[in-house]
Amino acid sequence: MHRVYHKCHFCGGEVVEKRITVDYRWGDDLIALIENVPAGVCNVCGERYFKAEIVKEMERLVRSSEKPKRFIEVPLRKLAIA
Repeated sequence: MHRVYHKCHFCGGEVVEKRITVDYRWGDDLIALIENVPAGVCNVCGERYFKAEIVKEMERLVRSSEKPKRFIEVPLRKLAIA
């Protein structure tokens, strides 16, 4: 399916659809990586745009009881600047 995107809201660059990996955060406790997400990506500044049906599907996916494709380990660091 070909989706149409407007010019970038921030820089005016052309926005083209790409398949990307999204780090999706739901509240404070749930973080999921979702691969193969169609998104409009600005070819100048890199800003990403998602159509409503894509966001709804990402929400459904992270809240579902479907078994994840795999689990990965991610290091957590804390920035200690006052």
